[in-house]
Amino acid sequence: MAMTILCVTGCDARYFLTTLAFLRELEELSPRSRIRVCDFGMTDRQQAFLRDAGLLLERPAGLPADAHPYLCKGNLAGYCGAEEWSALLWLDSDMLLGALDPAALEALEADLCRSGAALAATGTIERASIARMMEGLRSAGHHVAPTLALLRDGGVDTGLPYISTGLMLWRSRELLADWGRACLDCPPQALLEQNVLNALAMRDPSSVLRLDARRWQVYDSALAGVEMPDPSNDRLLVLDGSPVMTVHASSRKGHHLDADLSLVMGGHVLKGYLRTFANPALQKRHLRNLLTVVNANRSAMEYIGVLQPC
Repeated sequence: MAMTILCVTGCDARYFLTTLAFLRELEELSPRSRIRVCDFGMTDRQQAFLRDAGLLLERPAGLPADAHPYLCKGNLAGYCGAEEWSALLWLDSDMLLGALDPAALEALEADLCRSGAALAATGTIERASIARMMEGLRSAGHHVAPTLALLRDGGVDTGLPYISTGLMLWRSRELLADWGRACLDCPPQALLEQNVLNALAMRDPSSVLRLDARRWQVYDSALAGVEMPDPSNDRLLVLDGSPVMTVHASSRKGHHLDADLSLVMGGHVLKGYLRTFANPALQKRHLRNLLTVVNANRSAMEYIGVLQPC
């Protein structure tokens, strides 16, 4: 992999265990020196663990102390301002990697450069338009007027595909910084950073290299169809007969689990929240990742408080 690709995720205190499990995945994708975790509101001890590992990106000074993770994520430019990168890969921390390996990532970066686009991102799993997403949020009782105003003021064609922020490869520092400023200026709302990115980036649809979510970021009901056909290769994740790049434990239809763990581990109990998969094969791999990281860092996990005496 080109050493100028920076792989970034982020979490608050609640998502710490979920992020530990994901770090196991990222270390197969990138050298540790090119992996970073944004502090979206971790405890001091969680921060110290990641800081000592050389992974932590400190919270930017411009973010409010009570900033929601949506707002934090929208301010990647602030977190990554001092980092060197020609391309920045953002992945949500509640994911597993499939065919996304160093070669696939390099190929995506090359495609992005050839396209001249500012970033690559997937559409939604159901291929929804911006208008359909806004109507869905409004019908569910969410406040979307600020986003509708941004879309209108930017002259965005709301018939265009709505893009997701779960997996993004960035090339433009300028648009990244614009996104952060716009998120800070926008009132809190469901899917804040995602809505704002659509309102900004889709003013010029050619600025986004759109990826197929069913290949690049499988989530929601499609998770039920993901298979692991080769017992000797749990990185081979297949949907509809084709390998997929990542799977994401995000759904509106019961295909992810919000688990409160209490797992006995040799005289201790692992306690905490884990966002994981309802699909049994994916859940098994996810838990194995987490237990591997916890076992390798038992003293630190006890100090942090997630590994407690029985």
